[in-house]
Amino acid sequence: MRSSSLALFGSALFVLVATSGCRLEAHTQTQYEDATQPAKSSVGDWAGQPIKITNDGINPLGGHGGVEVTTSATATKITVSAVFAAAADSDKKADADATIKDALATLVIEESANAINVRCGHGNAHGTSSVAGSGCKIIRVTIPAGSATKPLDLTVGAGSGDILVGQSGGTPTVKNLLVDNNGLGEVRVATSTVPGATLSITGEHAVAVSLPSDFSAAMVALTVDETDPMKAFARLHTAFPGLISGSPYPAAGATATAVASLTVASNGLFEDDTITISKF
Repeated sequence: MRSSSLALFGSALFVLVATSGCRLEAHTQTQYEDATQPAKSSVGDWAGQPIKITNDGINPLGGHGGVEVTTSATATKITVSAVFAAAADSDKKADADATIKDALATLVIEESANAINVRCGHGNAHGTSSVAGSGCKIIRVTIPAGSATKPLDLTVGAGSGDILVGQSGGTPTVKNLLVDNNGLGEVRVATSTVPGATLSITGEHAVAVSLPSDFSAAMVALTVDETDPMKAFARLHTAFPGLISGSPYPAAGATATAVASLTVASNGLFEDDTITISKF
C-alpha cells in the first residue's frame, strides 16, 4: 500500500529491457515523484569548514533535475530540499512507493568540525522499481555566501541532471570550487573569488562559467573533447579578450588579485558541448 505521506506524480519513461534470447524491447514505466518532504537544515552554523554537495541522481532522469546551489548573505546554516522519484511499471505504483521511502533516508547533512557533507543516494529495488531509477531527482541547497575574509571551499557533484551554482540570488565567494557533473546535464556556475583561489569545473555537456569583470588567473586551462584545433576553438566562447588555454590572464601577467587556476572542461562529443566564460 502506498504510504499516506507521499504525494506522487507520474511521468512516462521508456526503458530497454532484456528478454529471452538477449532481445531488447522498449518498456514503458512511470516515474513517480514526491515533493512534499520538509527541508532539512544543519544543526550548527557554518564555521568555515569545506562544504561538499553530492546527488547521485536517477537514471533515466525524465525531466529537469540535478543540483541547484543558492547562496544567501543572511544564511548561517546549510539547508536542503529535494524532489524524490522512483520509476516502476504503471500498474506497480506500490513498488515505487517502497523505493521512494528508502530514498528519503539517504538525504542527509553530515556535520563535523572539518566538513559539512550534503548527499542523496538511491532507494532499494522493489519489484519493478530499480535502484538506479530512484533517489533525489533534484536537490536544492542554500548555503552562506562566503566573503573575502571567510570564503567557501565548495564541492558539487551530480550523477544526472544539471548543476547550477549562483544562478539565483547572490554569487558565492570561494577560495576553492570543484564542480563535477557526471551526467548529461548542463553546468552553469557564477562565482566570486579571493586571491589564490582554485576553480575546477567539469561537465559532460555545455559548461558556462560567469566571473567578475576584473577576473585574473595565474593559469587557465580550457578543454573540450575535440582533436581538431579549429573545431575545438569554435566550441570555446569567452567575454574576456585574450583569455586562452595554457596561459595566464591577462596575457601580460596575472594581477595581485588573481586566482591560482581556472580549469574548465566539457567532456561532450558534440558541437553544442561548449565552454562559455562570461562576465558579471
